[in-house]
Amino acid sequence: MTAAEFEAVRPLLNISDDRIKAARLALVDGQTLAAVGYQFGWSRQAVGDAVNVVWKKLEDYHEAQRVTANAGALLPPGWEQVTLIAPSHLIAKFRSEIAQASPPPMQGKPRTRKTKEK
Repeated sequence: MTAAEFEAVRPLLNISDDRIKAARLALVDGQTLAAVGYQFGWSRQAVGDAVNVVWKKLEDYHEAQRVTANAGALLPPGWEQVTLIAPSHLIAKFRSEIAQASPPPMQGKPRTRKTKEK
């Protein structure tokens, strides 16, 4: 786990500061569960429990990001949603190209279904 990921989930954790510190030592700093447990006077299982709490919260965080990113996104077949970071002048050009490639908007008339004659 990266330090940035850990810091992103830290405010979401509902565990003691010691458990947060222990989990960070194992997940971010790469210390073994036994080494972290020794520092805190805990078993490695206790450290593992703290690590599992943080991992679960990270999974929840990533899932929430996915849901937010896809909220309300009804994309045409073959299209994908992306986040673009680029110079402003290139973004304007990109938007223009996307508009040209987009399907034309519906003209407000609902499509009627043809029925088969028997």
